Amino acid sequence: ADLAFAIDSILAAVAIALGLPDSPFGEIGGMDAGQFAVVVLGGIAGLILIKFAATWFVKLLEKRPALETTAYAIVAWVGVKLAVITLAHKDIGVLDPHFPHSTIWTLIFYGVLVGIALLGWFAPNNKSLEKPSA
Repeated sequence: ADLAFAIDSILAAVAIALGLPDSPFGEIGGMDAGQFAVVVLGGIAGLILIKFAATWFVKLLEKRPALETTAYAIVAWVGVKLAVITLAHKDIGVLDPHFPHSTIWTLIFYGVLVGIALLGWFAPNNKSLEKPSA
């Protein structure tokens, strides 16, 4: 679970950073410095959250085991967003460069994201569906 949350925090930070406008701070390694800072801070925040919230996450996963699969689904969906952004890059040109920032894609992305989260939260607890052993 720790690895999933660490990867998730980095992917989410990258997805958020790539959607931000360029900052006046220059570039770091070919990436806008403001966007780079968001990725680094997102990774650090994820590690801190894991450190201090691990016990809470374990208790929550015991009550709602479907959230583990939900976390992986959210990471995959953020990966789809990154793929869309990549495919719309001017040098690749598979998708229209404006599509990743369009209203329709934004609504689809966040609609599916909320849908995944809700499905994971309200999924039935498998333990409660098991028959008691004799």
